[in-house]
Amino acid sequence: MNLGQVYTKQAIADFMVRLFTITGNARVLDPCFGRGVFVKSLLDNTEFVVDGVEIDEASYASFDNPDEKRCRLMNGDFFDVEGTFDGIIMNPPYVRQEELDKLAPLGVTKQKLQSACWMMNISTKANLYMYFVLRSILLLREGGELIVIFPNSWTNTPVGKQFYEQMNLYGCITDFINVEGEAFEGSPMVDVCILKYVKGTRGETCYQTMRITQGGNLLVENVKQQKNDVSRNLVRLKSVANIRRGITTGANKFFVNPPLFTQTHMVDILSSPKDFTGYTTKHCRQDKLLAIKSGDTLSEEENTYLENSAKVILKEGKPLTLKALIGEGQPWYYIIVPKSAQIVFSYIVRSNLKFVLNAGECNVRDNFYMISSRYDSMLLMALLNNYYVYRQLENFGKSYGKGLLKLQKYDIDEIKVPHPDTIQDEDKAKLVQLSAELVESSDDCHIDAITNLLASYYGYNGVKEQYIELKSKRLAHHE
Repeated sequence: MNLGQVYTKQAIADFMVRLFTITGNARVLDPCFGRGVFVKSLLDNTEFVVDGVEIDEASYASFDNPDEKRCRLMNGDFFDVEGTFDGIIMNPPYVRQEELDKLAPLGVTKQKLQSACWMMNISTKANLYMYFVLRSILLLREGGELIVIFPNSWTNTPVGKQFYEQMNLYGCITDFINVEGEAFEGSPMVDVCILKYVKGTRGETCYQTMRITQGGNLLVENVKQQKNDVSRNLVRLKSVANIRRGITTGANKFFVNPPLFTQTHMVDILSSPKDFTGYTTKHCRQDKLLAIKSGDTLSEEENTYLENSAKVILKEGKPLTLKALIGEGQPWYYIIVPKSAQIVFSYIVRSNLKFVLNAGECNVRDNFYMISSRYDSMLLMALLNNYYVYRQLENFGKSYGKGLLKLQKYDIDEIKVPHPDTIQDEDKAKLVQLSAELVESSDDCHIDAITNLLASYYGYNGVKEQYIELKSKRLAHHE
C-alpha cells in the first residue's frame, strides 16, 4: 500500500521549527510524525507540548517517545483528531487523488477526507497533502501557525488555485520558501516548498528561496516580492466565504418528521423558505430530522423503524444510493450535521432574491445554500443583499419553469463582491448598521442604501434599474 511517505532531513526540520513565533508551552501537533524528525526537533529546540499522530503501525512502533511528560504519541488517523492547536508542523503524505480509496483498509477514503474538510470547497482531484493542510487549518486556533513542507507543483494548476483560495479564506501565507536541493532522505526527485501560514490574519507573503548545498548547509535569500493573488478590488465570493449545500438525506420521507416517540437523535431543521419571514431565521418554523451518526446507540423503536424503512427502500428500488448501501449491509442512515452557517439562501426563487441571516443557527435542508466566512455576519449580509449581487444572479441563473430562477453552487461561487479587507472602516460600520436595520424591518429601502454605498467599490451606478429589467423579462415569459 502506497502511504506516500518521504522523510524530511533533520536540518530542514530544525529550520522549519525555528519559523514558529508562538512561544512557551504552546500545544503543537505533528499529524504524520513518521520517523519523528519534527517531534525530536520540537522537544530539543522549544518548550512546546507536543502531540504526534502516525497511521502507519510500523513507523509508530519504531519510534520511541523521547519525553513522555511533554509529548503524547498516538497510532491512528489524523482525520479523527479533534481539538484546537497553537501550532501544526508536518511533511504530509503525497498520494494522488486516483489512489486515495486504496487507503480504505486504514479507514481512509475520499468520502471521509471530504467530510473532515467539510467547511472547505475542495476539488475531488485534490492530492492527499491538500486535505492534510486544509484539515490542519480547521484545527488551528485563531493566530495559530502552520509550518508545512510539500510539493510546489500545485501553484500553477486549477486545483491548486482553489486550494490557495481556501487557505486564504481562513488566514494568510506569511512565508513561501521554494526549496532547491535535496530536502528529503533518499533524495526523492520532487520540487518542494515550505509554507508558514497564520490563521485569522491578512497581509503580504514574503517569498524566499532556500538552497541546500552538497554539504547540507541551508542558504536562504529573499526574492522579489510577488503580487499577492488576492485582488484588491472585486473578488469571487468563494474566495472570502465558504458556500455549500444544506443537509441531504437521500430520502426525506424517512428522515424528516419520522413517526418516532424517541427524540434522542432528532434535530431541528429548516425545510422551506415559506417557514420564515423577512431576512432572518430567528423565529422560523422547523421540522425534525432523524440524524444518526456513527457510534450512536439506538433505541429498540429506532432499530425497528430503520429495519422497516430499509425494507421499503429495497421493495421500491429507490433511492439507488441507499438501496446499494442496504444491499451491501452498510449503515445507510448516517447523516452528518455540519455547523450552522451565518447566511442561508434558497437557490430556487421567483420574485425576490434574498440572503437570510441565520440568527436562529438553524440546520437547513439541501434546497438551501449555507454561506459562512470569518467576517462579520452583518457585513456579509450587506455584501450579498444589494442590487449588484442580485443583477449578477439574474444573469447567472437558469430558468426553472413558471418564472422560477435556479442558481447552482458555481453561480454563487462566482458572485463578485468587494474584498472585505478593502472596504474602509467607516463604510464597514455603515454597512453593518444597514444590514441590522434590514433584518429588523425587512424594508427594502435598506437594500437601496447598501447598493448606493457600494457603488464606489463596483465603479458604476444604475444597477437597480438593470436588475429590475432583467427580472421583469424573466417573469414576463410566464405571465
